[in-house]
Amino acid sequence: MATVEGSLRAPLAPARPTRWQRLREGLGLLTRSKIALVGLFLVSFWVIVAIFADSCIIDPACWINPSSSDDYQETPWLARYSPFEQFRGENLKGPSAKHWLGTDRLGRDLWARLAHGARIILTLAPLSVGLALIVGTTLGLAAGYFGGIVDEIVMRILDSMIAFPQILLYLIIIAALGPSAVNVVIAITLAGAPGIARLVRSLTLDIKTRDYIAAAQTRGENPWYIMFVEILPNARGPIIIDAMLRVGYAVFAIGTLGFLGLGLPPPSPDWGSIVSAGRKFIQAGHPWDALWASLATAMLVVGLNLLADGLSEEMQRYR
Repeated sequence: MATVEGSLRAPLAPARPTRWQRLREGLGLLTRSKIALVGLFLVSFWVIVAIFADSCIIDPACWINPSSSDDYQETPWLARYSPFEQFRGENLKGPSAKHWLGTDRLGRDLWARLAHGARIILTLAPLSVGLALIVGTTLGLAAGYFGGIVDEIVMRILDSMIAFPQILLYLIIIAALGPSAVNVVIAITLAGAPGIARLVRSLTLDIKTRDYIAAAQTRGENPWYIMFVEILPNARGPIIIDAMLRVGYAVFAIGTLGFLGLGLPPPSPDWGSIVSAGRKFIQAGHPWDALWASLATAMLVVGLNLLADGLSEEMQRYR
């Protein structure tokens, strides 16, 4: 009888949190950090501008051939004008009520070009980092979990890639494949995957010594199940923070390639090419092209860094 009563009084095991509860916990970490909130505001500004620059959000057909001003329908949304529309007689104008940030050498509205450039950079940068995460996480988990010859082979290959300066690696890949959006994504993915793999490997080496991993191995679970279900969820915090920082690096990389003429081909309004074209007119008293595109890049990268720093501090505090 006492045994029955004792079993009834025994505390129940805590229920596993639902996805909604985990989401609320993550948002709680975000809202508790003032630094993260400032970063979220800076990033959200450009995300909103990119989404609502024109009517593409309700008319995806305009994404098919956005480089031709003849096929582009002017929209009254945030961009106000087409990024390719040339206003005759309004070349190299400063900020005004008609053109909020001025115009470039061809008479194109700078705010419109920045708005559409935000769409490009906020598509390519997260996509590149996402692909690098997939490749780097898989390699890092395999190297850390299996160890031995697998670890040696994987890490020696990755070390040889890390030995190259990243900008040199970008230049080699783009020079070999040619400038295009797809090749920019490939270059950033290949350059970023080794660093992610090293981070994931170090986390895996620590986590695989835990008791619940030994229990999973005792149950005869598949190694890939252990890696992706048992190890990876417990390593997600540092990986998420690293990914945010890497999106900022990717923004810089895309801007650098555009500045060097190795990014998206013209007349694409990527921010790096806007800086490159505008720097020639700084001494002529027209700094607006280079100034606004540089400030936009800095604003987005600083926002991502603040967001990552704020989340990192809160995760350390509540660990």
